[in-house]
Amino acid sequence: MNLFEDLVDELKEANLLEDTVMDAPKKRGAVDPSHEDRSAYDQTESPADPAARNFASPIPVADSDTVQSADIQFQGNGETIEIREANSESEFFRKRAVSEISSLKMVEAVLSAVEREQLKAVPNSYDDLEANTALHAFLKVSEDITGDEHKHAEFKLLHETESWCSALAARDKNLTVANLRRYCETCRPMLSSQAMLAIARFYRNLPYSETVRGKFDFIITRLFSRPMDDETRKLLFDSTEVLSHVKTLYADWSSIPLYSADDDESKMLLAALSFEELSVEAESSPTFDELIKSDFFGRLRLFKESIAELFFAPVVTAAAIECNIRVGNIYVKLINLERSKMDSASIHNRFGDLNDQTVSEAAGQTLELVEILRERTNTPIGEEDLVEDEVVGDEEPDAASVVKTPKPNKSKSVDDEGTFIERLTENAFQVNKVFLAVAILLVVTSIGLYVWASYFAEPTVSSAGVKTLSFQGTDLGENVKTAKLSGDTLYILSLPTVDTMTKDKQAELLQKLYTAGKDKGWVNVNLMNSEGRTIGFASLTRMEITATQ
Repeated sequence: MNLFEDLVDELKEANLLEDTVMDAPKKRGAVDPSHEDRSAYDQTESPADPAARNFASPIPVADSDTVQSADIQFQGNGETIEIREANSESEFFRKRAVSEISSLKMVEAVLSAVEREQLKAVPNSYDDLEANTALHAFLKVSEDITGDEHKHAEFKLLHETESWCSALAARDKNLTVANLRRYCETCRPMLSSQAMLAIARFYRNLPYSETVRGKFDFIITRLFSRPMDDETRKLLFDSTEVLSHVKTLYADWSSIPLYSADDDESKMLLAALSFEELSVEAESSPTFDELIKSDFFGRLRLFKESIAELFFAPVVTAAAIECNIRVGNIYVKLINLERSKMDSASIHNRFGDLNDQTVSEAAGQTLELVEILRERTNTPIGEEDLVEDEVVGDEEPDAASVVKTPKPNKSKSVDDEGTFIERLTENAFQVNKVFLAVAILLVVTSIGLYVWASYFAEPTVSSAGVKTLSFQGTDLGENVKTAKLSGDTLYILSLPTVDTMTKDKQAELLQKLYTAGKDKGWVNVNLMNSEGRTIGFASLTRMEITATQ
């Protein structure tokens, strides 16, 4: 059953619908548009500006090279998206109205899921009864596009969809690009192509903001690519097909341009070429270190911000999609190259200060160094629980003969332990007295150094570019002993009162410190207890409390 039929069934169940204009042609012996173009009602339309969502306005004129009908298989659940050109004006307006409502339903569902999963909040769902009723009324009079009833029904439907869209846009402002990206990449089952198309249309037709552009950038890139086993992504179409499909989608969405095509044609081509140059620059980088030193990902993100609305031009969007895929793949490739030269812990120590959020936004997918290294090793970084078997004789081992085996269990039985203690006691009296005294002195000295380092020594951080902050006079001052800002990371050495807090209270304190950074200039918070051990860490992508016991 398609989306249109689902909507009709909902209205009938609510006693809001007895017969629709879609049923009428059957009685008159005419062609049933829902049967003639069933897949068209499955296409979803995102809310646009009022000028673009006037359901009875003239059909938008697409570019001469835009394909009006197409079968496209995007990233999703394997379904084929069928886009068909309407056979008449009345059919065009009916399909657009139905797809508007169905799109809003899917966006509502996705935003609610993101709020639950990422913000841990109860969604404030929109009551869509009036919108469904307005759709029913519009469909009943959609044949006569010049009548007064049609104009009244159109105005009512336009008002309801605008209200719904505004409510969704207000809720969406509370979601970051990372929130949306994390949900889409981890939800199971994965979002369908229809759902991702609805989200893409929603952001494409919202008023421009950098956050809206970032979300659209991620969704459209995900639509046009699929993940591979080695954490890289593969573009589903070649460059020409990507551009053609983007134009087809824009025409199907009835999206109005956010730019002047005549004035900005040269700018569009220049922006597309710039994405190509950035892709080549990344692929030409011989090492990961060189790519990072050039601040490549920061420059790529700033370039996307600088072109603003021009990003939505089809030729620029198509170039950005391909650039995102190529840049993300070279990131993974160079990390693998570093893995061949050093271990995961060394890579993390060397590049651990890399801002994963900047990289992810630049590439249109989540790219976190620690996660990639962990997936490569299948073990926590810095921990090796496996040892290689010894090779017997002079034979050279092959790839299959060298296997990983668990470290031997060193536990002993009670009898063996008793025998061992007896032998140790006997041997103790035979040890050289001078050697024993030196050993005891070394043990005592080691214990003393440990106690001093753990309980009396202040944690030291390089003072180059470090600022000392004060929280005295604020509600955070009663828990903060020392506060230092290094780059965009705030280091907090807390008072002993924090040690006795529950994890929930510690998390609440960490959240307050992170929130204060929006006005003070830090984006990461490293919270340490009075002994200098890390309690928790907060950033844009994660917030966690670490057990210190």
